[in-house]
Amino acid sequence: MTYNIHAGVGLDRQYDLGRIRRVMHAERPHVAALQEIECRSPRTSFDDQSDLLARDLALSSSFCTTRPAGEGAFGMAVLHTFSVLHQQQYDLSYGRREPRFCLRVDLEVEPGAVLHVFNCHLGLTARERVFQRKQMVSDLILLSDDLRHPVVLMGDFNDRPIPVVHRTLRKHLTDVFTACGKRGGPTFKAGPLRLRLDHIYVSAGIRVLDCRVRNDRLTRLASDHRPVVASVEATWR
Repeated sequence: MTYNIHAGVGLDRQYDLGRIRRVMHAERPHVAALQEIECRSPRTSFDDQSDLLARDLALSSSFCTTRPAGEGAFGMAVLHTFSVLHQQQYDLSYGRREPRFCLRVDLEVEPGAVLHVFNCHLGLTARERVFQRKQMVSDLILLSDDLRHPVVLMGDFNDRPIPVVHRTLRKHLTDVFTACGKRGGPTFKAGPLRLRLDHIYVSAGIRVLDCRVRNDRLTRLASDHRPVVASVEATWR
């Protein structure tokens, strides 16, 4: 699952992390990439959102701070049921724009079977995203020689209305909707525009069984984004 939770602040402008918890509890993901998490911020009742959501689902959390939020931190996390072998944060910040990062977490699914999981949250301007695309699709991150196992890339790419990221990414990875022959629905609404900002990509060695954008009354209220959920099957040589 990938889900921009908008710090638990819904479209009614009320902070209610319980709505996010209900969405995630219904889906029960083995791996979830979350963006716009606040930890111990006064705006969100000093909740450690990453820890609360992980404990509620009996998961572990790998958190990446992208900027301060009051006395706490704002960032992203990967929640998972597996052991962490390696974790790394990549700074994708551009100029004086809001800090942006990519978080890598290597998960041991079983002995000898590793899943490389990347969670990203890209910038709002096309110029930022071009810079961030070049950083990500490089030997430093997504083309690194040490990626010897299947890769999952998830996140809020913000790549609309001028897409500058996905054409390059699709030379190396496959969008889950393309993989299972579906059209992905919108995950974000900006006025009259319905945009698909949130994506899950997979590498060779991962078969997509199903995928969907969850769009119901709860998800339309809980955050300004809709979660993307995929069922996949990975194989290791």
